[in-house]
Amino acid sequence: MGTASMAASMQKDTFGAQLVTKTLDYMNQNQFTGATNADYDFQTKVLSAAGIGGHLNINV
Repeated sequence: MGTASMAASMQKDTFGAQLVTKTLDYMNQNQFTGATNADYDFQTKVLSAAGIGGHLNINV
């Protein structure tokens, strides 16, 4: 696999991760107050702090 191919794959994975993150953020936000669900907020902070998000293999 060439460098350009790896870079394109990485950009695709990064875009997919950002899309999923924004979608989950939107789905876990109160429409009326704009507040984020406390459980979701805690889980995302714990997972991102542990660096788990960067090490998951979610290719389907």
